[in-house]
Amino acid sequence: MGNPAGVRKKKREKRRNKFEQRLGGVLAYVPKELREEVIAEIKKAQELHAANAK
Repeated sequence: MGNPAGVRKKKREKRRNKFEQRLGGVLAYVPKELREEVIAEIKKAQELHAANAK
């Protein structure tokens, strides 16, 4: 049969994982304004790195 508590835990983990993937991983649990600011900084740093790599 299986452990009903384990089944609920697995469902919670899947739901949490989807939530985190949609909102940027670890940044899912910070306020939206801060999250958007950090994502913008990361994107800017990646673009700068790509420009320097060429």
